[in-house]
Amino acid sequence: MNSNKIFLDNKYTKHYYEIIDRALTRKIKGERHHIVPEAFYINRKRSGPVGWLDGNPEDKTNKVDLTPREHFICHWLLLKMTEGQAKSICVYALNGMKRKNKNQNRYETPITSRVYEKLKKEFGLEHSAKMTGRTPWNKGYKETRPGVLKNIQDAALARPEQSKESRELQASKTRGQTRSKEQKDNIRVAVKAHFEENPRGPMSDLEKTKRSVALKGTKKPAGHGAAISATVAKQRAEGTHYSQIKIQCPHCPVKSAKHKYNAYHGDKCKHKPQ
Repeated sequence: MNSNKIFLDNKYTKHYYEIIDRALTRKIKGERHHIVPEAFYINRKRSGPVGWLDGNPEDKTNKVDLTPREHFICHWLLLKMTEGQAKSICVYALNGMKRKNKNQNRYETPITSRVYEKLKKEFGLEHSAKMTGRTPWNKGYKETRPGVLKNIQDAALARPEQSKESRELQASKTRGQTRSKEQKDNIRVAVKAHFEENPRGPMSDLEKTKRSVALKGTKKPAGHGAAISATVAKQRAEGTHYSQIKIQCPHCPVKSAKHKYNAYHGDKCKHKPQ
């Protein structure tokens, strides 16, 4: 493969191949490096945007073992000896050189701060251009993996209670705001879809027991009874209290409040045909 068609003809390309040629003449246990980056190829093992070069990036002639320091320098040089799509790929590759794990012993260069500052800017510009207009992969995704759901639940239960100051700070950010009609419509559609998928039924005995245990011995806050009385009085005055709303039984001429309807009428009505 003619490297002149891939890399720019500049001093950085020359220095790059000097390191590669020196590494090919020795045997060391170092970090495996693709001379022509793997992501440049159409056919490769790893996923990601499709490259443009034919051939096999895993061919032994395209691999060389480098020391961690040489590996870092080569990826730095690749950034300076490419342009366009190739440079974009090299920005991501050099950014990955900062990652460490049990299988990677990355070289700590004494000028990391300067390299990092410049790389941060280039990576931000490249990544922004790449992601603009793309739909996030997890948009609308609903987690179903039991293990992940269990981890989320455990984390939520272990999360410490928010302080009074934290709650007040959150409330202050939205206090006084009004939702637009579009926001209300979006919320209405989302809530309706949720309850259509997860219809509510009568409270189970288990849920009743859980709530009973959780609330047992808990004192009502000051003014709780007065607040309920005021709400009931307001509902009665407006005619919206549940005891004032009458439901016609389909099996007998009786109209009754909801609590009596659920107990004695509807499917439980004694006049319902058997």
